[in-house]
Amino acid sequence: MLIFTTEPHAFKRASQSISKLDKAGSLSACQAALARATGHRDVHHMQALQAKGHLVASATTDVRASIVSNLYKITGLRAGDLLDALIRARFFDGSPDPAMSLAVREAMFDADFADRGRHAVGSPCRIKASGYNDQRALVVERGEGPNSRSRAMMDHNIYSFVSREMPAYQAGSVFIPLRFWMPYGFWVEEDGSKIIFSRDYCPLWKIQEGKSPLRDDPDREVMFIDQQRFFDEGSFTGPVDDVMEQGMEILRQHRVVSLPRLVEWFPECLNTGRWISNLKRWPGGPQVVRAG
Repeated sequence: MLIFTTEPHAFKRASQSISKLDKAGSLSACQAALARATGHRDVHHMQALQAKGHLVASATTDVRASIVSNLYKITGLRAGDLLDALIRARFFDGSPDPAMSLAVREAMFDADFADRGRHAVGSPCRIKASGYNDQRALVVERGEGPNSRSRAMMDHNIYSFVSREMPAYQAGSVFIPLRFWMPYGFWVEEDGSKIIFSRDYCPLWKIQEGKSPLRDDPDREVMFIDQQRFFDEGSFTGPVDDVMEQGMEILRQHRVVSLPRLVEWFPECLNTGRWISNLKRWPGGPQVVRAG
């Protein structure tokens, strides 16, 4: 692994940010873990390189993904929480952006679903069925014959096709469907907080005046006094690149630089073939332990 050595203040901010996570351990333990995750032998090795000016101004998507994955293996903390902590601390660069956060998490998921066999869960494909316009998708299950029942996850749900309608896309990679992170609208709570929600009406972000955006609990029941939408249904299901850019701009306007907790439901949805609405704990339902 390439060594990523950033300036001391960024390293300190990131270590402190990680130490605030649930079950993270002491600050010194988080410093040691971050030093190892970035390719150093220990904190002293990293400090020696910092003193010599061996600093990296920024990191590629793959390097960022590798560092978060290493931290996950070393600490056992949730990967989504670790990525959020590093992004908020401006560890990788001074101008974090939600598009880069999305690219990093997708690169991590791409490594988790590395099998590119036609029948492999998460294998990229394109939808050739009438009316789907060659849209991107991921295999949920594929039947043996060309006309056998198969299922694919797309940006807005999991759909059934026959196998020949969803040929493998060798140049593709794992992507996080829009409805796991895209803002669809917002609620206003009685105290004035704005809760950005997804198309499946899961809370994504809590926005409060004078405070950094907070990742919200997708299962939380929000008692709101007003509701507004950023999209209507027709525009939300438009060309994916156009919708993504609109969504990113909405997030930037609300100072969001990371990804919501709902993104961490993606592997379970893909592996079990259940959509967000099937996993969500609706009012009155039992408590569920979630990935984060």
